Amino acid sequence: MGLGWIGYVTALEKLPASTVGVLYMTYPVFTLVIAWAVFADAPTRRALLAAGLIVVAAVIAGSPASVPAEHLPTLLLSLAAPFGFGFGICVLVHRLSRIAPLARIASVSLGSVLGLAPLILGAEVGELLPGEQSDWLLIVGIGLVTAFVPQLIYTICSPVIGASQTAVVGSIELPTMFAVGFLAFGETITLPQALACALVLGAIAITRSRKTRTVSAVLAKSPKQ
Repeated sequence: MGLGWIGYVTALEKLPASTVGVLYMTYPVFTLVIAWAVFADAPTRRALLAAGLIVVAAVIAGSPASVPAEHLPTLLLSLAAPFGFGFGICVLVHRLSRIAPLARIASVSLGSVLGLAPLILGAEVGELLPGEQSDWLLIVGIGLVTAFVPQLIYTICSPVIGASQTAVVGSIELPTMFAVGFLAFGETITLPQALACALVLGAIAITRSRKTRTVSAVLAKSPKQ
């Protein structure tokens, strides 16, 4: 996942943010393909339809600009982010369900740290450390409220609902961004954004897990060797 974010950040240096953002929202498609090809978890028709709706919603919301031919390699590089995230979801659901949730978070975070280490080592110290003492409180708050707690919930629930539904439900981040912009920054929600929100919510509504599972059932099931 760390390498995926490197590709994502690199793409942002040359491509419009809307284009890169739209490509990132293709991760439900990568999740379905990887789950099917690597873990023999065939997607349902509902999951395929939901993934398609999410991609359409992202395109409508982002209105990506046309990419010049010389930037096509960078465009392909940016796909490392949705691929890495989709692969991470599949591994979390199919391989890490037997270990404790905190250990799952640690394993995923370790991969991100190792992948991002080259960027950290190549940056100036002043770029990494907060300038004001009060900024440390903001960092702690961000770490707990937007990272640790959501990731803990995510790692507990993902093996229960399965890879495809995890990816589709996770796409709620798109309408969430619009809601935060409206409530916190007074940004106007445009008609394309409202339509994109409706498509994402529709995708979440139609998707279903292939079978009902409980936390105890997931923990009792040994991963395939």
